[in-house]
Amino acid sequence: MRTRNITSDVRNGGNYRWDLISPEGEEMSAFGEYKELVPGKKIVFTWQWDDDEAWENRASVVTIELFERRGGTELRLRHEQLPSEESRDRHNEGWNSLLDRLEQFISK
Repeated sequence: MRTRNITSDVRNGGNYRWDLISPEGEEMSAFGEYKELVPGKKIVFTWQWDDDEAWENRASVVTIELFERRGGTELRLRHEQLPSEESRDRHNEGWNSLLDRLEQFISK
């Protein structure tokens, strides 16, 4: 995935929109609302895909929690209320890929 554009109003009740391009060239957009922000500890936001029937009138919830650990930080990510098992599996793959890249970036 490659980011085409991203806008974000990072505050409780603020919205974001993330426009992406898949490796196959497909354009897609995810959007949602920040529900809870605890600096250095927790981020909770809704997640929806634009132009996808499975996501019509449905929003899932992403929770990211950070914990201090000896020598670093542990990140826990939960993505709940997805519309199907297929969606769960695809999001699991996507989040793990993103977290792997984050780990590589931080390790440099």
